[in-house]
Amino acid sequence: MADERTEELTGAEGGCWIVTTLGSTYEFDLDAMTVTRIPGEGAGRTVNDRTRPLLEIVRCAIGARGYWLMNPEDDESAFVENYWQLSTTIRSIDPAPAD
Repeated sequence: MADERTEELTGAEGGCWIVTTLGSTYEFDLDAMTVTRIPGEGAGRTVNDRTRPLLEIVRCAIGARGYWLMNPEDDESAFVENYWQLSTTIRSIDPAPAD
């Protein structure tokens, strides 16, 4: 289980993480391989404002823009092969509080 801050996520860490960017927050569950976007104040809404299956973390490091690929849900797969997210600059990566 994740218990301390990190500078970067690759997907191999496991556990649940809160990634805070300049505009939004992302909840990564690396055990379930899912990610959820929570738009911040003033951030535009996107099709990724829901929990999506995480395919690959391309880049997720403090001080850089995040970039990851997600699989569509079953009802979307006939129309789209993958979704991607390019976040604003990442400010922090923290372990998610235990439920």
